[in-house]
Amino acid sequence: MLKTEQKQQILELRKKGYGYKSIAGILEIKRDSVRNLCKRYGLAGYGKPIEHNILEKENRIICCLNCGQQIIVDGKRGRKPKFCSEECRRNWWKNNNDKRNRKESAWYSFKCKNCGKEFKAYGNKNRKFCSIRCSTEHRFGSTN
Repeated sequence: MLKTEQKQQILELRKKGYGYKSIAGILEIKRDSVRNLCKRYGLAGYGKPIEHNILEKENRIICCLNCGQQIIVDGKRGRKPKFCSEECRRNWWKNNNDKRNRKESAWYSFKCKNCGKEFKAYGNKNRKFCSIRCSTEHRFGSTN
């Protein structure tokens, strides 16, 4: 188990550009302990370019793609957020449908079992109806 003082030393040496093995040798601890701590604090990777990356991360302000509101990043792991809320995410994708990476081979053509209308669907090769309304009408009869 690493002491608080050792953790601080590891993080300072890592920010200066030292590699895991060098830090482990200086502090006389296991290399894996150094690596795990560095990963936990977002300092993984090769030794030298890290100092520059740390400064970039600290100075970077993340803004919502939809509304431009500043996003507070609380976690150190995972992807950086692009949207401030679920509502903003949905609105952005609704307005920027052209930015989706859709494969041409995933579009399927069908004829609706209820109304007979030709329609296309993306990603579902088992569709039978063009809409929920047609599905309901077919199952329960006409709602009129």
